[in-house]
Amino acid sequence: MNKLSTSEKQRTLLIGFLAGVLAGLFGVGGGFLMVPLYLAWLHIDQKKAHATSLGAIVPIAIAGAIGYTATGDVNWTSALYLLAGSFFGAIYGAKLLHTISLPRLQLVFSGLLTVSAIRLLWSAQPTQIVDGLAGHLLLIAVGFFAGTMSGLLGIGGGIIMVPAMIIAAGLDAVTARGTSLAVIVGSGISGTYAHYKRGNILFPIAILGGLAGVPAVYLGIYLSQNLPERISVAIFAAVLLTIAYQQFKKSVKTQYS
Repeated sequence: MNKLSTSEKQRTLLIGFLAGVLAGLFGVGGGFLMVPLYLAWLHIDQKKAHATSLGAIVPIAIAGAIGYTATGDVNWTSALYLLAGSFFGAIYGAKLLHTISLPRLQLVFSGLLTVSAIRLLWSAQPTQIVDGLAGHLLLIAVGFFAGTMSGLLGIGGGIIMVPAMIIAAGLDAVTARGTSLAVIVGSGISGTYAHYKRGNILFPIAILGGLAGVPAVYLGIYLSQNLPERISVAIFAAVLLTIAYQQFKKSVKTQYS
């Protein structure tokens, strides 16, 4: 797909805009929305959809990190430990993309979204399980897992990092979102480069969608800081569960068709 039609450009712009709003609102890259919409609206290959999504996430995450930094809602200490794991995890995840079957990829994606949604609905209160060296090692491990899922599934990893920072590092929800976007910049770049070397990324879509999400992310940040936490968490969980169900159905259909 070297050249996009007018309708494809419009759809790509809309997908990027929606992903940008969700990135700013929830501290995620927006890949959990972009991947299924790339499949449904642009009809591109599943694995290329995951890789292209990760490429589009980079400018969105940069804009979001700048926005949250301006409001003082980034914990750079936590970000550095998470990035230490996620940078290498994203490279590892990109390698896994060529070894995992399509139905299994869809099932993993669905399961990850479901677990994240349930965890958010259960509790979003800041809790610090461990601190000191153990806390730092936990953040590195969380970062590696989030980075692996980022490279594999084309998501930023925020759906893993944001809940983890709230329940493990004791960060409030807004700071966790800002910190997540700062980390996604690094893991997104490393994962995108790994996919680029394998020829997985459709750059016209990644560039156009990413740029469309840049102004939208500031709208998301505004909403994040003004919506009641209970409402924003409920919306996020509903979106995750909806997409998880769609991916689960596709996995079952692919295996038994």
